[in-house]
Amino acid sequence: MPTPDFIVSLRAKIGHDQLWLPGVSVVVTDPEGRVLLGRRSDTGLWAVVSGIPEPGEQPAVAALRECEEETGVVPEILGVIAVEAEKPSQFPNGDRCVFMSIDFVARVDAAGAAASRVGDEESTAVGWFDPGCLPEPIADSARRRIAAAQAWLANPAAGAHFHL
Repeated sequence: MPTPDFIVSLRAKIGHDQLWLPGVSVVVTDPEGRVLLGRRSDTGLWAVVSGIPEPGEQPAVAALRECEEETGVVPEILGVIAVEAEKPSQFPNGDRCVFMSIDFVARVDAAGAAASRVGDEESTAVGWFDPGCLPEPIADSARRRIAAAQAWLANPAAGAHFHL
C-alpha cells in the first residue's frame, strides 16, 4: 500500500499541508556486496527500500515489512546507519511532508537475494547493483544511505551517522 490509512485519514482533514512523518529505509546487501534497489513508480528514481511505520510499529519491523512487501526479500537487520530529518518533499499528488528517517543496513544470503521481485505497485523494477556502478536516475537519498551502509559495514563499531 503506497500511503498508510492513518495518513489518508489525516490528509482528508488537512489536505496537502506539510506533515512531519516517521520514515524507515533499509540498505540490503547480498554476499557479492551488491545493494538492492527498486525503481519507484511515483518518481521513476531508483531508491533503497523505504516506507512509513504504522502507528506503534517498531522501526526495524517496519523496515523488514517494507522490504518484503516491495521486493520479496526478507533480510537480517545488522544495525542503524543514520537518523536524520530529510529535506521537505512534495509528492506528485501535491502532498508535502518532512520525514524523520531511521536508516538500517541489512544482509541477505544468496537464496534470499534470488527471491527479489517487484512486490507491489510502489516499484516498477527491482535489482541488485554494485555500489560503484549505480543505475540512473537515482535518488540522492539512496546515494547517501548506500555510502552510510558501506561505512557501517567497514566499521560496525563506529555506529550510526547523525546530522548535528
